[in-house]
Amino acid sequence: MLEAGTIFQDRYKILGPLGLGGFSAVFLAEDLQSNAKVVMKVPHVEQLGDPAIHERFRREVAIGKLLDHPDVPVALEISEQAPPYLVLKYAEGESLAKVLGRQGRFPADQAADMVANLLDALQYCHEMGVYHRDLKPENLVLAPDGHLKILDFGIALMEGAPRVTWRGFSGLMGTPEYMAPEQIRGERGGAASDIYAIGCLTYHLLSGKPPFTGDNPMAVMSLHMTKTPEPLPAILPDLHPGMWAAILRAMRRRKQERYGSAEEMANDLRHPEKADLRWTDEPDPPLVVTADLPARRTNPRVIGAVLASAVILLVLLYVLLRSH
Repeated sequence: MLEAGTIFQDRYKILGPLGLGGFSAVFLAEDLQSNAKVVMKVPHVEQLGDPAIHERFRREVAIGKLLDHPDVPVALEISEQAPPYLVLKYAEGESLAKVLGRQGRFPADQAADMVANLLDALQYCHEMGVYHRDLKPENLVLAPDGHLKILDFGIALMEGAPRVTWRGFSGLMGTPEYMAPEQIRGERGGAASDIYAIGCLTYHLLSGKPPFTGDNPMAVMSLHMTKTPEPLPAILPDLHPGMWAAILRAMRRRKQERYGSAEEMANDLRHPEKADLRWTDEPDPPLVVTADLPARRTNPRVIGAVLASAVILLVLLYVLLRSH
C-alpha cells in the first residue's frame, strides 16, 4: 500500500487514499511535473499474478485510452509494465454520496438537469461500446459546474470483450441498490442496465433514498425483482408526471421495455411534458415468475411459493459465492 508522501515513479507524490476496490487501490496524487492533482489506480500487488486481474486492469486501461469526454475519466498516463498503474485526470468536486448524506435530496429541476447531463456522458460511453455497470452515488462526483462526473470503470464492460472472472468476482456484478434485474440473474449487463441504474439514481436524488432498501443485499435484490417502488408523487406532490414516468420507464424489469438509449431518457427529463405517461400506470409484473406467463393464468399461491423459493436460492447463491 502506498503511503502519503511517497514519490511514485519519481513523478507522482501520493497525497492520500481515495478508495480500495476488489482488485486495486486508488490514490490522490500530485504530478510533480505539472503540479496538478491526478488520480492513480494501482492493482493490488498480491493479485498481480492472477491472469484475470491483469486482464481486467488491461480492460480499464483500454477504456481510459478510448474515452475522451469532460464528464468521464481521462487517462493521462498508462503503464502495463511492473508495477502497472493508471493515471487519470482528477475530477474537481465532491462525492455525490457525501452530498446526499448531507442534504438528503435535490430539487426536481436540479435533479433533472444533473441526470440529463449525466445521460449525455453515458450516451457517449455507450456509443463507444463501453458500459459502466456500477453507476451509484459513490461512483459520481458533483463538480462545481453542476455536472456529475463518472468515476471508476473498474467493472465496466467493453463491447466484444470476453467475460473476466476470478475468485473475488461473481456473476453478480454491481451494487444491489442500483443493480438491474438482468444483472441479478447473472447476465453481464449493458446499456439497458446502466439506464436502470440511472432510474434508481434519479429516484434517490428526488426522494433522499434508493427505491429499494433492505437488511441485506439479497433482500434488496429480491425487491428489484418483485416490488414496485413507493410512488414519488406521494412524497413530492408537485413532481411533474412526465418525470415520474421517465423514472418508471427506466426501471422496467424487462430491459426491452426500458428506454432504447440514454439520449431518449435525457430528452424526457429535459422535456417532461413530452414523456409518455402510460408508464405511470403500466403494470410491471415480478420478473422471476411472469417473464413469459400471462398473469391471469398464474395461481397466486404458486406465485408465492416460487417467489419464496427464488429468494432462498438467491440467498444460498450469495452465501456460496462469498465463501469462495
